[in-house]
Amino acid sequence: EIIMDHRNQYDIKLGVSKTNDYTLSNAFSDYPFGWAFYGLGELRHSSNAHGHKYGKKFRKQGIIGVCLDMKAGTLSFALNGEYFGIGFKDPELQKGPIYAAIALLPICGCYLVSGKQVPQYFCNQYKQNNFK
Repeated sequence: EIIMDHRNQYDIKLGVSKTNDYTLSNAFSDYPFGWAFYGLGELRHSSNAHGHKYGKKFRKQGIIGVCLDMKAGTLSFALNGEYFGIGFKDPELQKGPIYAAIALLPICGCYLVSGKQVPQYFCNQYKQNNFK
């Protein structure tokens, strides 16, 4: 889970990247190797300006859940326990290594919370993807 910082003045991109070696002056999701849920309520992959509407907007508050299912090649997100469904389905998401990634502008921040149980809404999606 990622908890938004209440002082954020810009939107954040959260997701995964196939590499950790790229120019940090651009967001990981601007490249073909990055997939993100953007704070404007959009998905981003291979673009810094265009993406499909997805979920809800977030900036200064909220808890974002991120679930990568490498067996199915899917990436899903949730906001405050509301599951938005599969955001991305891509065979590239089945091949490692894959890194967690966050793109921040100045005056942005968040807190990463790890070691928690996987929320039930993500478990239900995993079962649907893998036990058909």
